[in-house]
Amino acid sequence: MTTFPKWATEEIVIAPYSEQWPWVANEIISELSQVFGSDALAIEHIGSTSIPELAAKPIIDVMVKMKDFDTIDRSALRLSQSHSSWNLVPAELDERPWRRFMVKVVGDHRFAHLHLVPEGQPRWDEHLKFRETLRADPLLIAQYAALKEKLAEIHQSDREAYTDGKAEFIQSVLRMVN
Repeated sequence: MTTFPKWATEEIVIAPYSEQWPWVANEIISELSQVFGSDALAIEHIGSTSIPELAAKPIIDVMVKMKDFDTIDRSALRLSQSHSSWNLVPAELDERPWRRFMVKVVGDHRFAHLHLVPEGQPRWDEHLKFRETLRADPLLIAQYAALKEKLAEIHQSDREAYTDGKAEFIQSVLRMVN
């Protein structure tokens, strides 16, 4: 039987929007910029904490674009070696072959998620389009917040089901802008 660290199985909690989230994201981006240097082609604060007034899991999501998976894998190793709070989630557990995924853990809790994607990966543009579309539409923010609250209540201990439950809403927003 596999034993996972506490942070890997903690329950989903949705918190009211915090004006601290963009500031924290900028601190994380600065930390990552120092470690990755020119290997980071671009770094963006994504996810719900990047959308003003949206309730969210209080975990900062950051996405980094890099040249290719070789660069990503070297950079992920460098980050985990230089900052032990960053943990690489093995690709076979993450089950999202389009990225590498890391979690920054503080006090046994998820503090930040890092999505490392190769240049040309369509998910890069999708994340940014979704973020910008919600930022511009208070009604979409309210709808997404209600969905997230409902899913967190239903799937409190199942992160994958929670994430899967948001997929149709996200795809509908992306269809609006494409």
